[in-house]
Amino acid sequence: MNEIEKKICDAILTEDLSRDGINGIVRALKMKDYVVSVILPENPGSESFGDFLRRFWNFDESPYFIEKRIVGQTAHRRYAHIMLRRAETYWIPFFKDVPVGDITLKDIKRRLRILASTPQMVGTTRKDSDGKQVFVKRTLRPETVNQIVRCATLALKWAYHNGITKNDCFSGIIWCRVVPEKRTVPTMTQAHRIFSADWTSDSIRLAHLISICTGMRIGEVQALQLKDIGKDRIFVRHSWSKNDGLKSPKNGTQREIIVSNELISLMRSQADKNPFGQCPSNFLFWGTNRNAPRSSATWNQELHKITESMGIKNARKITFHCWRHFFSTNMADQVDLRKLQLATGHKSLEMLEHYASHQSELAIREVGQNSIRIFAPILELVKNRGQGL
Repeated sequence: MNEIEKKICDAILTEDLSRDGINGIVRALKMKDYVVSVILPENPGSESFGDFLRRFWNFDESPYFIEKRIVGQTAHRRYAHIMLRRAETYWIPFFKDVPVGDITLKDIKRRLRILASTPQMVGTTRKDSDGKQVFVKRTLRPETVNQIVRCATLALKWAYHNGITKNDCFSGIIWCRVVPEKRTVPTMTQAHRIFSADWTSDSIRLAHLISICTGMRIGEVQALQLKDIGKDRIFVRHSWSKNDGLKSPKNGTQREIIVSNELISLMRSQADKNPFGQCPSNFLFWGTNRNAPRSSATWNQELHKITESMGIKNARKITFHCWRHFFSTNMADQVDLRKLQLATGHKSLEMLEHYASHQSELAIREVGQNSIRIFAPILELVKNRGQGL
């Protein structure tokens, strides 16, 4: 350090500088490219990155989620909860005391490289003898790495556009390459075997049967209320999640699916057993109280038990969600893809919004008639077993 530099440092340490003086020093340092940014104590960017992430992903207090709700955009508590857990696990321990305004794109890229290449402690579904969750050390999947990084970049992008930081920490990132995993979809023969097996619960089998005949998601089946059972169709008005409760179906679009008389009959038989009565808002698959449906955890457990007992290859990879792909696979060659999207509620359903309502009804009927024909043998199997779900 030369004499001039020493005098400058001594003056800063020993003298009380005015706000204008501090700002002048900061401007000079920036003009000489000695610093990129400087965070003053009263600046919003002085908040620690840890506190900022906790606030940003707090569903009830986050200004980001508050803004989304005000303008009518979809915002889900479960998503916020998942992102908060990622922040607590993968970001806050490493940057908790760093001011949010000091986080740079270089920090984000360096963290991405570490997450992509270094094994991390990951929680499993297993528990030890004390009932605590078992963790294993393994390399994260590329899609998981990308989602963890987005946990930070989405928050920082909001901060950038709201004047909290002047650093662009989200542009120019090279994301991990994601190769979609090939889904395990049962064959029609396997589906026949599964539904002709002995299920411990007729109610659980009905839940799977609804999905295989309609392509409905597990949360949509869970959310079915008695008022959603029509004369010849199912009205998909809601989805259910543990964190959000009843919410709009994925992509925010309600839809109707025509089904067979046999399936309607089985659903009404299930509804008649509801211990909370026949109130239209009661759940078809009721839980311990009338305000929430039963947990769907047992639905996959029952399916795995059956597929494993049959010796089906990759039995654990056959889940409730596979019926949605099973439905789409078997229907794809029978109806126009756009009409199928109308029934399944995939994101590209928006392509059909310009269709007139009578055209949509025709599409609903065409999909319904084909699905009734294709899945009739499975319904017949259930009927012939005489178990009367």
